Amino acid sequence: MVICTAAATLAALGLTLHTEKKYESASALLLRSTDEIERQVDTNLQLMSLPVVAKETSESLPDVSQEEVEAAVHGGHEGESSIIKVFATTSSPERSAEIANAFAETFVAFREPNAEGTEGENIKLIEHATPSSSPVSPKPTRNLAFGFLIGLALGLSLALLLEQLDRRVKREDDLADATGLPRLAAVPKLKSFSDKRLGREPLSPAETEVFRMLRANLRYFNVQRRIKSVLITSAEPGEGKSLVALGLALAAASSGENVLLIEADLRDPGLSSVLEVPKTGGLSRALLSDDAEVLASAVVRVDARELGDAVSKPLDFLPAGAIPPNPTELIESQRMKDLISLAERAYDLVVIDTPPVLSASDAIPLFSLVSGVLAVSGIGVSSRRSAANLADLLKRSGAPTLGVVANMVERSGRSFKGYGYGRPPEIGLSGPGNDVVNGGAVAKSSDSAADGS
Repeated sequence: MVICTAAATLAALGLTLHTEKKYESASALLLRSTDEIERQVDTNLQLMSLPVVAKETSESLPDVSQEEVEAAVHGGHEGESSIIKVFATTSSPERSAEIANAFAETFVAFREPNAEGTEGENIKLIEHATPSSSPVSPKPTRNLAFGFLIGLALGLSLALLLEQLDRRVKREDDLADATGLPRLAAVPKLKSFSDKRLGREPLSPAETEVFRMLRANLRYFNVQRRIKSVLITSAEPGEGKSLVALGLALAAASSGENVLLIEADLRDPGLSSVLEVPKTGGLSRALLSDDAEVLASAVVRVDARELGDAVSKPLDFLPAGAIPPNPTELIESQRMKDLISLAERAYDLVVIDTPPVLSASDAIPLFSLVSGVLAVSGIGVSSRRSAANLADLLKRSGAPTLGVVANMVERSGRSFKGYGYGRPPEIGLSGPGNDVVNGGAVAKSSDSAADGS
């Protein structure tokens, strides 16, 4: 709408600036007879359009052709008065006045009584035309207003058309309508959650709370069964499922849980590059080997304090490793089933990042092996059709679906900060005798201070 409005307004401005200015002058004629004024006015206006009047006018003016007179002159009448006006419009104010006066005088002579003395409808010139100081066209204000309105209407029409053609999920409510799944979290569209920051730089308390809320919802929204393993997937690539998996794993680790993050996307692994883990070994090599030591050596430690907390347990990460020629066979193997079962016994939570289910079938065999499946849908990325197809696939396959995460949600900075987020800690974490921040000064509690009170 903004583009169309601006373009149309600028076009109107350009047209106005390049249009030749026109000046209009008018002479006034008075009908002497007052009988049947309306009929007389119509008759005289029709007579003004006769070529003979324009020809006689051009003959009375030097360097003015009959065609120029016919193009410049027109008659006009207002209300029920006996006055007829002769308007002349040219690019010169002086020439307009000259033509208007000459035409009026010629028309008065043309309407005088004939030579035999027969009475005619006499007409009198009562006002001569004078040169105008301002042009009648172009009209900048009117043209700009028309351009603005036309552009606004065109932009609105295009916006409505694009809205109908664009089937992307653009709001959280659209996601709920398309999938019918409960929304467990809304991850804002922030640079902090990009693959260049998450896992590398500490997040703010408000950003940390986004993933803690997701972890809490998984724990308390499913009180009837314990969630030991969560499979993270999406409908299409580019919806941010890997970063959501990483954020969830870091949030769980920061709360004191033993967490294993498995990069089971053997087709296009991205977490390894985010966490700067080499592709040697990894899940693909562990699944190809029967040696348990290979699996143990493939797991690497990630500092969960990257989430921004001062105290947390480390996060174990099993990278995808080198891309194998048969990823589907490896994921469906008995070795993968044993690996997930072993991980569930050894860890409090296992988070598995898998390929998008509408692009590859690798994640489907794992649905029955995990405690729950979490779908990630990118707002503004996922289409309604793909989101609905994802929900339908999870339902038809009997997956233990936990809900959906709305990713890349547009949020204002004020609403995202929330209440009290971003404040520095006021109490230390070392137990009794902590340092307490009070009014900008650090006061240390002691037994002597207590005795003095």
